[in-house]
Amino acid sequence: MQEERHAEHGYAVYGITWFWLLVITIAEIWITLIHLPRAVLITGLVGMAILKALLIMAYFMHLRYERPVVAAIFSVPIAILLVALFVAVGLDSRPF
Repeated sequence: MQEERHAEHGYAVYGITWFWLLVITIAEIWITLIHLPRAVLITGLVGMAILKALLIMAYFMHLRYERPVVAAIFSVPIAILLVALFVAVGLDSRPF
């Protein structure tokens, strides 16, 4: 049953996913070339990186076609890691 669901989409979904990853990468390059305030730049870049990670997890790691429990097993630790990373970077960037 699981293999049938994987076979339904074929290889087109990989091309479409690759295209959107390319568009997001070009947007990341573009956003660094225009002069935005640092907070807006960092927020935009982190948001696009998270979007790219979600696309990769959903389609290349096949989490979109798995049960929600399996997706949660991968997603919850990544969310915890992101929160810890933001806290660590935030504490490190405070002026003394």
